[in-house]
Amino acid sequence: MTTDRPADLARAYAAPAVALTYDALDDDTVSATLDVLYDTLAVSLGGLTAPGVDEARRALAVWGGGRTSVWGGFGSGPAPLAVIANAGALHALDYDDTDDAVPLHANSVLLPVLIADVEENRPDLRGHAFLTALAAGIDGAMRVGRAGGPKGSRGWNYSVISGGMGSVLGVAALRGWDLDTTVSALGHQLAQTSGSLQSIIDGALAKRFQPAMVAKDVVISAALAQAGIDGPRNVFEGRAGFINLYQDGTLDADTLVRGADTASLVVDLSIKPYPACRFTHACIDVALRIRQAGIDPEAVERITYAVSGQAVNMVGRDFDPAHANVVDAQFSIAYTASVALHRGEVLIGDFDPEAFRTTAGAFARDRIAIETDPDVDFLAMAPVRARVRYRDGREEEFVGTTVSGSPQARLTQEQLKAKATDCLSRSGSRVSADELWDAVRALADDAPLTGVLALLQRQGGRE
Repeated sequence: MTTDRPADLARAYAAPAVALTYDALDDDTVSATLDVLYDTLAVSLGGLTAPGVDEARRALAVWGGGRTSVWGGFGSGPAPLAVIANAGALHALDYDDTDDAVPLHANSVLLPVLIADVEENRPDLRGHAFLTALAAGIDGAMRVGRAGGPKGSRGWNYSVISGGMGSVLGVAALRGWDLDTTVSALGHQLAQTSGSLQSIIDGALAKRFQPAMVAKDVVISAALAQAGIDGPRNVFEGRAGFINLYQDGTLDADTLVRGADTASLVVDLSIKPYPACRFTHACIDVALRIRQAGIDPEAVERITYAVSGQAVNMVGRDFDPAHANVVDAQFSIAYTASVALHRGEVLIGDFDPEAFRTTAGAFARDRIAIETDPDVDFLAMAPVRARVRYRDGREEEFVGTTVSGSPQARLTQEQLKAKATDCLSRSGSRVSADELWDAVRALADDAPLTGVLALLQRQGGRE
């Protein structure tokens, strides 16, 4: 005899994803899903030669082959290992999408998992089904992130603990699972969820592999649930469930489910215009405005940025060009703003170590300071204020209230393609920005996913 148990929030969270259809997505959601897919693929190919990525591919290769592609024409491997390599490349440049309200990188876990699942189980999949699953997973990750409490206060990495849950929903939508199987997979994912911010604090290359490790866990969670091995049912509200463990005991159930039947949060996702932590972006925008005002950096004695508390935590560190590594630079307001002020743009090449030892690096060390603005919400990306003190004693303030790449300041098609070109040229790929654009846009006409897969599998970017 079975005893009825109260339904955990996991069922309400999972139900819209397993029922989602392409017809339920409005035009804005489809457009946003296509944009972020294009951007994420370009960023992934651009990260193939980033520090740590080739070393990871070689380390993982010792466990043998499989049916899942290692992107960039590097052969194939078992799905759990291939997704580590692919997600590592995706996240390596710190150029992937962000939900500014949390913040988190939804696709850093999700996209490698979905593409691996297609290759292993649905190689004939068409565009509408894939876009539906992608939208379900993005929306699901954003909902967990937005519904929860201040996870960073306990050191959890926002992207990975929320991204893993959303990715399970993406797989469920892709495979056409029923609700029980989906909840079971969420339970398995709960048992594996982890992810510390310490790699960011220490400036370690491990940072770029944290989403990758969770992507591997999602693949395993899906396999166990598909095999009929039940996971915990009280995923969110259990005594040792997601809310108590990872959300500081706080979760807004309405945010978790309201609007999920149309994957409505996808349109809120931001696409980065600069290859650095999202918390640097508003400050970069302001630095570009200072430059556009005709101000010569040599005339500046000091720039003091006033930003949110979390921005100080994440990217307010001092910058030492003599000892900085790529992660230190990606997570530095001082360095990224200095690059913008001196060069008028911030590109991938600005994070090569030799770029740190330039005038921009010295300016970041000596003439940019970061402080907390107590009047700004702790997790906010904006507003930011820059007080500029000139050598002649004058002072001027510049204020940034929006962030480039956000829903309020979306990247245009031309900007998306320019970013993709920077990424693809960085890794030596001969996949062009236009070619990738056409392959992605064809999915809206329900073209097979094989066109996109062929570009990811192309060896060295060559036919």
